[in-house]
Amino acid sequence: MKEKIELKWYEKRQGITLKDKINSQQRKNEALKKQSKKTAPYEKKSQPNRSFSGGTIKPLEDLFCAEKIPDDAKRILEEFDTIVESTHPLTSRQKVLLPGQIRSLSHFLTDERGERRLGYMNQTVLLSAYVHYYTWWNLVRLVRLFSNVDASLFNVSDSSVFLDIGSGPLTVPISLFLSRPELRKKRITFYCLDISQQAMAFGENIFLSIAARLKCEPWNIVRVRGELGESLKEKPDFIISANFFNELCDDSREPPEFLAKKYTEQILSYFDRENKNARCVIVEPGDPRSARLVSLMRGFFMRKGFAPVSPCTHSCPCPMEGKKGGKWCNFVFKTDDAPAALKKISEKAELPKERAVLSFAAFRKNISQTGDSPAKEEFMAVRIASELIRLPGGKSGYYACSEKGLLLVVTSRQLLSGQKISVPRTEKHLPIDKKSGAFILEL
Repeated sequence: MKEKIELKWYEKRQGITLKDKINSQQRKNEALKKQSKKTAPYEKKSQPNRSFSGGTIKPLEDLFCAEKIPDDAKRILEEFDTIVESTHPLTSRQKVLLPGQIRSLSHFLTDERGERRLGYMNQTVLLSAYVHYYTWWNLVRLVRLFSNVDASLFNVSDSSVFLDIGSGPLTVPISLFLSRPELRKKRITFYCLDISQQAMAFGENIFLSIAARLKCEPWNIVRVRGELGESLKEKPDFIISANFFNELCDDSREPPEFLAKKYTEQILSYFDRENKNARCVIVEPGDPRSARLVSLMRGFFMRKGFAPVSPCTHSCPCPMEGKKGGKWCNFVFKTDDAPAALKKISEKAELPKERAVLSFAAFRKNISQTGDSPAKEEFMAVRIASELIRLPGGKSGYYACSEKGLLLVVTSRQLLSGQKISVPRTEKHLPIDKKSGAFILEL
């Protein structure tokens, strides 16, 4: 019985007609008949299997696995409001007003961003609202991320020097202290750079309180009041920045290419050129503009001898660079298991969150390859960079980043945003999705 020839959904998108496909199949059949006449059945050469099935997907890494978060860190996140209360208590009236202040701050940071000043966290009311909402949500994001990123990134020597650019209330040091227990044992010096001395002092009190609750020696926190470029007494080994550069962009009219080069050079100026193990992590909101900036900075870091180690699975040009009309690199996880008290105050402020979104890139110097490559060359690593997409014909898929470029992975298997998977490498021509320009890979 002959197999019925039908058009697939992506062939319809490409304008292929049923007649075209039938004619193409007939030509293939004729070519196979000619080949079979030339070669006897027992003399046929085995052909490599180019068919893909769901079983060929091998999970390698998940960026947001809640199970990877240390148990003591989960407890601290759940009790974060009580920790803030122990260091900076609010009166009954202030507690009543807090949801409204959070809502006003949200308008100030979004709708009215053109009118704000970078030193807004020097204002006590705004700072308190920021810590009770934004800092808490940022801890949820960063602890989840830092707990899952390849542990080798944080394999640093004892007495290492870290720098947090745009530290605010020390969200980065707190996140790192919670998510990486192996670092708590090291005598780390953490330089925290920000223009708001008040915000850093607020955060340091919280950090010390958390260290006491975990019964750990705190890191040496050095607060440096100043802007990006302010000199330090020591050269850092590891630089981290979270939710900082997008705010700098708000106050600039320069094109993103210019800003990305400028910010990258400013970051690199802090490193000792002879440091062969310098590392850097940049985390920004998952919006197109921020993702575009991170992608451009990735390119400039690579030109300076740094390799992207996460989320990138390759050192090829970024296929999700955030240009107008194109895809941007961002990752999402659901917030169902976020602290109950945080969700409650978010609802009171009329700012609930069902999903947490971010864009980021991590770099290391002096390495030739990125990530954990699959053992066999016939496989390649791919990073899922979207949630599930409903496709025509009852199919579903995910956008993904790979060395081949942007992929539209079509599969019945459930995948997660941020997952790194291993898939069969193929040299055959892949069809192209007209809407996104992505190569269509059916698994």
